[in-house]
Amino acid sequence: MAAMAARNHDNKFSPCAARAARAISASPPGLTKAASATLALRELSTDQRVSAAAHAATDPPPGPGALAAGAEGPSPGSSLLQPDPALALRQLGLGKLATVWMVYQACGSQRLVRMAPALLRLFDRLRLSWMSNAVVRRTFFAWFCAGETEREIVHTMRRLKEAGIGSILDFSAEADLEEGAGPRDAEAARAQANVKADAFTKEYLHGLHMAAQVPGSFAALKVTGLADPEVLFRLSQPYMRLRAAFDEADGDRDGRVDFAQFRDGVLAALPGGQRVASASGVFGMVDRDNDGQVDWVDVQMALGMDNPLARPLYLRASPTSDYGAIASDLDDYERLVSRARAVVQHASDRNVRVMVDAEHTYFQPMIDHVALVMQREFNGDSGTLVFNTYQMYRHDSLQRMNDDLSRAAREGWRFAAKLVRGAYMELERERAAKLGYASPINPTLEATHAVYNQGVSQLIERIGRAQRTGQTPPCVFVATHNNHSIEQAMRQLRDLHVDTSAESVMFGQLLGMQDATSYAVAKAGLPIYKYVPYGSLTEVMPYLIRRAQENSAVGAAIKKEAAAVMAEIRRRLAGAGRGAAVEVQSNST
Repeated sequence: MAAMAARNHDNKFSPCAARAARAISASPPGLTKAASATLALRELSTDQRVSAAAHAATDPPPGPGALAAGAEGPSPGSSLLQPDPALALRQLGLGKLATVWMVYQACGSQRLVRMAPALLRLFDRLRLSWMSNAVVRRTFFAWFCAGETEREIVHTMRRLKEAGIGSILDFSAEADLEEGAGPRDAEAARAQANVKADAFTKEYLHGLHMAAQVPGSFAALKVTGLADPEVLFRLSQPYMRLRAAFDEADGDRDGRVDFAQFRDGVLAALPGGQRVASASGVFGMVDRDNDGQVDWVDVQMALGMDNPLARPLYLRASPTSDYGAIASDLDDYERLVSRARAVVQHASDRNVRVMVDAEHTYFQPMIDHVALVMQREFNGDSGTLVFNTYQMYRHDSLQRMNDDLSRAAREGWRFAAKLVRGAYMELERERAAKLGYASPINPTLEATHAVYNQGVSQLIERIGRAQRTGQTPPCVFVATHNNHSIEQAMRQLRDLHVDTSAESVMFGQLLGMQDATSYAVAKAGLPIYKYVPYGSLTEVMPYLIRRAQENSAVGAAIKKEAAAVMAEIRRRLAGAGRGAAVEVQSNST
């Protein structure tokens, strides 16, 4: 481990780097990770990594919309996506390639990845975190993050821009419930949480300042950074039960309920539902067209927390209950929305678009709520500013997406979605098993692939139809490392003659993952972005652990990434000049 952290500032090909690379290249297939870790490797510079990929692109990328506009390309029966790993690897120094190979090898070890959180905690308890941090900083952090300083971060974004790739700047500090936390002094804890949320808000504003320095950039927003996670959890509980109660009350499955079903099923599911003086009055507020029936979107629009008249319904029925919000949560909700509005307004003033990140399921109802409120306020005719994220590994993802499409149409704002497969699968399943509720995650990876592709296809179909009829189309951001999903979307864009010049359809991958795919999409003339995480090492550690877990879960894909790096190392050592591109067909999530 310590050898992995060895640092060499000489950017030229050094004898030490040569020995390290030759040792890796000559290693038999059964070489252990521990043996490989003894190789002397130099630090990987983020600047060099991105710069290499930028300058390796010898041909400038076609203009946006080239694919849909009929630019000359592969024949109908051939692949539209042709990743060339060597394109992003040729300019990396040999020592840097060796470091990247080690990162991929570590990700490929499921046992090591599973043990990583415990090992990091052990190093911390032994007061050896300086050692583990040094290793992580020179390997995983250097490969998957943009840096810690504004200069490093903006430089990374500019280098990507030179290669035709945009950036989604992501302050990667995360907040979650404190497992096993004891009783807290309520007022002191609340005050501390609000101080922390204000600090996060300032950091998001600073992130927007950095993003604005590279035109066309996005900034990611984590709603859990804008409020106490405990408040988000308490406010999300009734939302989750409300949706389940509506589905149960809808006995004939036509998507609508009448007054009796609403009163006895839907309203009764809310913590304050039993205190309502006039259930018919509440139903009248929901039934805006007075036809005696309401659907879920009606309920969502009328009984959301953004309606002050509905907020008492979310308060706990008694002081001894643990279901629902407490009185101070309503004040904290106002602060939450105020912080989100300040961030999005700041982004609007600087022409930076905002991606609201999806997070844990037990927070997601309030995250969705805040995203929808911001979309309603800012996604008007002047432009599309706010995107919400849909985790397609959830079994209710398509339903939620289509509900929000309907709501956008009724309220008159432009729907914009980022579709991901999901990054919290292990945590979600563990929590569901621990607390005894059904897992919200699709039962198989194949099911998630199918749902993801269906969601992307539905939105591209809507975009094509809107463009043909002169209407305002929705926007979809196809965030995936799965080449089959990207290829399917590209083929559909071509077949439907969708114009992508206005960025109604965009693609994206994470920094340090599937670089060959990213440059192939850029070469095809399609809008492509990298998620660019930043922050201190301590702040981004949960993000780095998730990246390792995600790569470990798709072992075949990460092995192909490592193989591409190894092929480049061997090509260098053999002195073969420009070797043949190593084909990488990723089937990762």
